[in-house]
Amino acid sequence: MKTRLFYKIAVITSVFLLFIGCAHRQKITEQQTPFYTEVPSYTRHLKGFKICLDPGHGGQGHISDYKRGPTGLREADVNLQVALHLRNMLQEVGVIVIMTRVDDSYVSLATRSQIANESGAHFFISLHHNGIDNPETNYTSTWYHGDADDSRQSLDLARYVQQGVSDALQLPSSPATGLFSDKLVVASGFGVLRLTKCPAVLCEASFLSNPEEEARLKKDDYLRNEAYGYFLGIARYVAAGFPKGVLVEPQPKTIIQTRTPRLQIRVMDGLHQRGAWMLKRQQVFSNSIRVKVDDVSVPYDYDREADIITVDIKEPLANGVHFVQTELVNYYGNHSLPSQQWFKVAPAAVELRLNAWTDTLPVDGNGYVGISVTALDAEGTPIADGEPIHMQTSNGTLAEIRQLSKHGSANFYLYAPDSPGTAIVEAFYGEKRASLTINFTDTDVAIVQGQVSDADSGESLRDVQLQANPGLTTTTNTEGHFFITTDLPSKAPIKTTLHISKRGYYPYKREIDIISNQTTVVPTKLHPIAGGAFASTVIILDARSDTPTTEKLIETLRELLELAGAKVYNIHTPGRELTTAERIRQINAIAGRGYYLQINHTRRRKDEPPLIATHYRGNQGTETFLKRILEQFNKTLFQTPIVTVQDRTTPEIQQTNKMAMTLEIRSLNQQNTSAIEEAHAIFFGAWTFLKANGDIDTEERKRFMAYLKEIRQ
Repeated sequence: MKTRLFYKIAVITSVFLLFIGCAHRQKITEQQTPFYTEVPSYTRHLKGFKICLDPGHGGQGHISDYKRGPTGLREADVNLQVALHLRNMLQEVGVIVIMTRVDDSYVSLATRSQIANESGAHFFISLHHNGIDNPETNYTSTWYHGDADDSRQSLDLARYVQQGVSDALQLPSSPATGLFSDKLVVASGFGVLRLTKCPAVLCEASFLSNPEEEARLKKDDYLRNEAYGYFLGIARYVAAGFPKGVLVEPQPKTIIQTRTPRLQIRVMDGLHQRGAWMLKRQQVFSNSIRVKVDDVSVPYDYDREADIITVDIKEPLANGVHFVQTELVNYYGNHSLPSQQWFKVAPAAVELRLNAWTDTLPVDGNGYVGISVTALDAEGTPIADGEPIHMQTSNGTLAEIRQLSKHGSANFYLYAPDSPGTAIVEAFYGEKRASLTINFTDTDVAIVQGQVSDADSGESLRDVQLQANPGLTTTTNTEGHFFITTDLPSKAPIKTTLHISKRGYYPYKREIDIISNQTTVVPTKLHPIAGGAFASTVIILDARSDTPTTEKLIETLRELLELAGAKVYNIHTPGRELTTAERIRQINAIAGRGYYLQINHTRRRKDEPPLIATHYRGNQGTETFLKRILEQFNKTLFQTPIVTVQDRTTPEIQQTNKMAMTLEIRSLNQQNTSAIEEAHAIFFGAWTFLKANGDIDTEERKRFMAYLKEIRQ
């Protein structure tokens, strides 16, 4: 896990020396007496809060020297025991506690953050114990994400946690500051802090690598005492109150018609509301107020007497939902917790535009016509998203009579009756109405239509390509529907093949008859390649070795991955060597979570394994990913141990915000392997890893290889 301060690369050695040089030391000659004695009265303010506790690590007991003290005490075990003690203390005063793990199981960084985010936790605290080669070092440190300006609320929490744990443990030294940015260690910061939405900190309570400290950490009373330090820190943080701005005009979650509203926000310091004896004015620092609309700071006026902030919107807002966030600091120094209130701009529509695929359908009781409704306001701007648009018809059947707008529009589908007639179709939004006419009668055209969906999930697929001879092409709309019309030279049916394709799916073709004055409906289910395991997965390919073999492997692997629906980025350019810093910047700049795989080729060495697979030390996800790849090499190319290297030093692995791995293939002097075969082994290893239930079905594999052969011919 990316949370160790000093198990890192040499570039941070100077930072470590600075910390030690500035540390204040005091000699401790005997075990400190635990001071866990009581539950202070101010802990009552904790009731009702949701706090996510994250005991660091877990599930890596198979790594013999991973996160252990001098005698083998596992950090994961200590972290969990402290977290369980802390959970009990918090629950006793009415806190709702969410745990990222309650046993010795592996939980990825992304999953830890996901647990906190989905639970609606108010705070997130990751509990750890540090380690370093110097056995004398021992102090408490607390980490926040990024710059101070980016983590104001997290720094509030960090200060109290740092003070609480430091006071509880009374360790022999203290650095010049106990608060550290995670970007001192990892360029993108710790994933577990970066991905968590609420105030989040990581505390390294002490150094497990210190022999005396390890001995103390074996005692449950000491762990309980540490938990009490966390408990007091959290309680004091909450007791200091949380200021907030309450939107009073317009009211939160209401709809307004003007695009240049005046906003009024009531200031609350989080302490008056408890009945505290204070000055009348809400005790916030006036010069620290910030108001954001849609995450952009806006000018405001603050009436100190009325405790009201006024914002006059000058530039017209777009139709739709707008978020207001008020950042305040009360006299304890606590910042407002992250909280957004919203209102919706939805002026009345003055025009409804209706557009149908066709105004005439054959009388076959089979076909249907799509009708789009676009609502525009007085300025010709599409209405807000999520607005209800209704439709009714005098004939035929509507699939839906109410749809919510998206980009100002909504789609409806009218099915033809089995007898001739006319439908008056009327759409209405608010007070505005509009209509059009659809005729059900004989026609000279032939129609091919249908809906395309995912065969596994059943979800409709947009932007699917469809083509039928002669020269008939279209794509599916947002709901997966398509509609093709053609004039036929005679009444005789025309046989043709309808080709249907979308990246990440096996193509489908169907023989159809196109018949004048009839509708041919072709509902289609496309099967995702690799069961959709790669769908939208970000995979970054790279290499340091600049050989034709490496280039061919990456080219082939990219083709395979993109065919299966992955979002592939190749940052390797033959003939151009990136600096390490530039390589890391490129990786971190790619949006979204995903995987980084660096592939290099060297010559085979006698009595050494043919593959070296390296990943972040202790990351079980990348370890398993690489083992699946190694297993595929064993099945198809050559025997190699299913063993990975737990990396501590490679910058691309240590400093990137992706699940990073390197693979060294020692095959340049081997005659019985090829870059294409190696690419296939990596691809099928990745497929096995990403597939929910592991193994690839034999028929699935055969189908993919047959399709690959077909497109390469």
